[in-house]
Parts: sequence; structure tokens; C-alpha cells
Amino acid sequence: MRKKSIAQSISLTATIILGAAVCLWAAVPPPPVNQNLFIYDTSFGNFTLADCHECHGTDATLAVTHHALLNSTPVPSCINASGTLPSTLATGCHILSPSSSGGFSIQDPTNCFNCHNQSPHHTTTFAAAQDCKHCHGAAVDNTNDGHYIPSYPMNTGAGGVTPGPVGRTVSNPANPATTIIVQGCAACHQASPSASPRPISDNQTLHHGTGIGQGDPGSIGTCQWCHGTGSNSFTIRGCEACHGVNSLHNIQYDSPASANLGTIIPGQENLGYGHIGNNWDCQGCHWSWTGTAASDTTTATVPAISSLSSKVVALGKAATLTINGNSFINDNTSGTTTYKPVVTLTNDGNTITLTPFSTTVSEVKVVLPTTLKQGVYDLRVDKTGTISNLAKLVVAPEVAIKTAVLSSQTLTITGAGFGSAPTAEFKKQLGVFINNTQARTISWSDNKIVATSPIFGGGKTVTVNTLFGPATSTIFAAGKKVR
Repeated sequence: MRKKSIAQSISLTATIILGAAVCLWAAVPPPPVNQNLFIYDTSFGNFTLADCHECHGTDATLAVTHHALLNSTPVPSCINASGTLPSTLATGCHILSPSSSGGFSIQDPTNCFNCHNQSPHHTTTFAAAQDCKHCHGAAVDNTNDGHYIPSYPMNTGAGGVTPGPVGRTVSNPANPATTIIVQGCAACHQASPSASPRPISDNQTLHHGTGIGQGDPGSIGTCQWCHGTGSNSFTIRGCEACHGVNSLHNIQYDSPASANLGTIIPGQENLGYGHIGNNWDCQGCHWSWTGTAASDTTTATVPAISSLSSKVVALGKAATLTINGNSFINDNTSGTTTYKPVVTLTNDGNTITLTPFSTTVSEVKVVLPTTLKQGVYDLRVDKTGTISNLAKLVVAPEVAIKTAVLSSQTLTITGAGFGSAPTAEFKKQLGVFINNTQARTISWSDNKIVATSPIFGGGKTVTVNTLFGPATSTIFAAGKKVR
């Protein structure tokens, strides 16, 4: 291979690449690295409620997601009796206070930061157990899983090929008056305060922003989880505890390389779209290395889920789910073998595997069975054991009104998905309403509600507010009985 420096490659190809790229928020080629795969590189402090909704859905979707936890084991409490922020589901969710008009008022449940006052992503039992792959998939390694970490001597200096945790600064071959970072993560992963839609943070800020080992309330772990001890402290060997050779060498986005559009072939992609697509990508970490990206032993690149066509599906009904993202299919370096995915759904320790009926590099379509039980499922895309990041799929009752028949002032509503009768604390939020006026409930079951109100009338719209969302219908006034 004719060696070409990162800076020289940028100088020669930037115009072509930037003109053809479908990149999000940053540069191709980097730095800063484009944000097409996995989580946006920013600090939790930069997230807003709108950012939470971007990944986790609307307030209505989030309400169904949280209420679906009532079908989990152990069953969480709805009411937070202590009046302080819940530490776990067992301590209760809704903080109530007596209302001057009677009953209770509920702390605004649409503000995620009422409960998640720090990053919720690294306070789980999986994070405490150092099971990073549970959420991040094969883009990372678990510290204690026995994955390969090189034991040969490191050479991070001039003429060496071992990357450093950050890298080293050298004169820019394309412009000797400037410098660039090479042979380390910061060759590509650098901060960009002006990036849109939000700033891109540097590696130190990102890793320290996880809360691991920082001593904040609710944080877990120790600094040694990342920095190691003894000879591995603050070296690339410490980084490789989570970012080993195998995980780093399977991260690749489908570049607009004209020879293989619609699939990923390591070594045959345009530069700047991943770790193994192009010789240029490899040199970011290894600099003085003189091999070729096509000689890499990558089999299945790690799939990356970015969104689901629906985060909530109806209980007992067939549905087609579309999963969007990238790297769902790829070839090996010679283009002779194609790695395709399956979809796994896990709930309460039970996993089912589904074969998609349609797969492209950026989209997977799968039919969900009608036998899925109510609850929250862990959803992943799996390519021969190389798993994607985690997504959540909620299976919840579909709330629907079949009939709403009025006789005198008594309204009988039939349908499905009404759930159990609301408890006393939530009767002001859940029930039968005409506009904002609530009717008195006489009886309530999952498929039938009887209510009364003097403002009921034929042709009016009635709304039933349930745990799993509202349903509306036009009231039909039954004719008077003839004696």
C-alpha cells in the first residue's frame, strides 16, 4: 500500500467526499467524527426534554412505557409515599399532594428530569455489573468477558503503530504551519462546540459524563474501571478493557462508495465513515501502519438501531415493525459472504427470535406475532452473535370504544383495554369525560364502563382516559322504552 497521511487524504479528497456524503451534524472525513452511528457524542447536561423524546418517544408513548412496567416482576408501586424522588420503581413513581379542591394533585409526570435528575443510563443493575453490551451491543466489550487485549509491548511513538488513549501531535503534512492529532482516538473523535443540533464533546468529557466513578449521588463504579491500575493505568490497554480490538474493528457505516452501495464491505468504503472502511480510517489509530483495511478479519459489523416505526404495539394483534439504522447487512472483506440479521425480543428472561421478511443495510422489517404478552421488551438486531444497541418495544392493550349508549343520564361504554378501575388517588386523571368535565363512574371493568352525568347527551363526544391512553366516541342516545 502506498502510505498516505490523514492530512494529505483530507486535502485531496475533502471536496469530493463532502459533496457526496449523507452525514449528520459533523464532518466527513473527521474530525469531528460524523454522528451516524449509536449515541450522539454529547454530555447529558446538554440534553433537553426534547432530546429525551427524540429517543424515547412522546409523552403519550412514555406514559404507556412506564405503565407497562406494572406487568413486570416485581410489580412496582404507582404512588411514592415518601414525597421524595424515587430511587427505584419499588419506592413508587407518582408524588402526590392533597388538593384544596379534594383528592390529590400529581407532580407533573411529563418532566423526565423530576425523576431522572442525572443520566439514567448508568444507574442500572447492568451498568453496576459492568455489562456495557446490554445497552451498547457489540460496539463495546464487557470488562470481564475475557475478550482479546494485546499483551505485546506498546509502541505509541513515532514509527509505532499502537494507538494511544488520545494520540500524539505531529506537523500537518498538508500545511506544515499547523498540527494534527494522529495515532489515537482524538485523530477523529474531537469536540465541536458549534456542532448542530447540539455540541459534540471530547472523549474525556464524554467518559467522565457517564457518572461512573465520579462520586455523584447515585453514581456507581470506580475510576479504576476505566483507568486500570499499575502498568495499565492511563494506557491504551486500560481503554481496551471496554474498547477491545474486536469491538473497534466491527464499527462501520455504509458510505456512498459507488462500487458497493447498499452494503458494507470492509476496506472498500469511502474514508471517514467508520473504523474499517478504508486505509485512511485505519491510519487514524495506527498511523505508521502499512497494511490494508481489506486485510482485516471482520465478519459481521455491529448493527446500529436508530429508530422504530412504533415504540408501542397493540396486545394480541399482528403488526409489522420497521427498524431503522445502519449496518444491518454487510459482506466480508472479499465480498463473498453476506451477514444478515435476525431480531430478538426479550421479556422477563424469555427470548424469541424473529426472521425479517425484508432487510437492507439501513432498514429491517419484521412481523410481530400475536402471542406477545403485555409488557416491555428488549429489542435487538443480531448478526451471527454480533448484537446491536438496545431498543425498547412496549406491548400494551389497545384502548378502544365499541359503543357508547345513553339511557337517561346513564352511559354504558363497551370496548377493550380499559384496564382496572382507577384508584382513589388517580380518579381525577383517569375516568370518563365530556370535554374537561368528569362523569361519576358507577362500574368499571376492562371491557365495560357505566357512568352518569347530567351533561351527557346524544351526539356529544365522550373520552375515556385510561392507564394506556385515551379513547373517544360519539354518544348514541337510546330511544325511550314503550310500555
